[in-house]
Amino acid sequence: MKRVLLYCIVLFACLSCSKEKTEPGIAWDRYYPTKIGVGNVYELTQIKIDVLADKKDTAVFYMHEVVSALISDTNSCKVYAVNSFKSETPNGPWQPYVSSSVWKYTNTIVKVEQNVPYQVLKFPAKLDYSWNLNLFNENEEQLARYEKIQITDTILGVPYDSVLVVMQQNFKSLYTWQYGEERYAKNIGMVYKKTIDVESQPNHARIDLSKPIEERITKGTITQYRLVYKQ
Repeated sequence: MKRVLLYCIVLFACLSCSKEKTEPGIAWDRYYPTKIGVGNVYELTQIKIDVLADKKDTAVFYMHEVVSALISDTNSCKVYAVNSFKSETPNGPWQPYVSSSVWKYTNTIVKVEQNVPYQVLKFPAKLDYSWNLNLFNENEEQLARYEKIQITDTILGVPYDSVLVVMQQNFKSLYTWQYGEERYAKNIGMVYKKTIDVESQPNHARIDLSKPIEERITKGTITQYRLVYKQ
């Protein structure tokens, strides 16, 4: 079953090449290296909140994400298998976690997460340049954009040059907040990621609507990845 699913994903990636348009830009390929056997180790923090159930759970573990194989190679699209492992420490021992894939088109990176492909990078990289994150899936259009380009950033005390900051979404209302941000460093790949999907509902608890939603979350999930080292 897994082999059939993998075949379908690869076939879809190759057939999707018609959606890709060549655009001039910087040396974009360096922002998502795909050398076989090489990957990154992240500190992953997951916070789950449910005020009604009197629950606020925080889990911190480490994830090793590594490019394991090139499984398809055409003139316009290369598909890589990516395996992830998890551990309670940054140096292992590592246990299997999740599997995914990466599609590299001309000036476009598509990352498949839980069998859903997302267009995570699109070049040329310039301020406020935007693209549809969901171009390769059936979800509604969601515009991602470059909020900052080629900046110096520091993750867990380590400085990185030429970092691209991608804002995937930042929607706030009185009762909900959806946020997504990723940062990519040249020759390294993704160095930081944060997603927030929370709500603040009066029927869950007594809340003060005059406060920012960050201070009155009643339910939701916050996830953060921070690069520890490249391996």
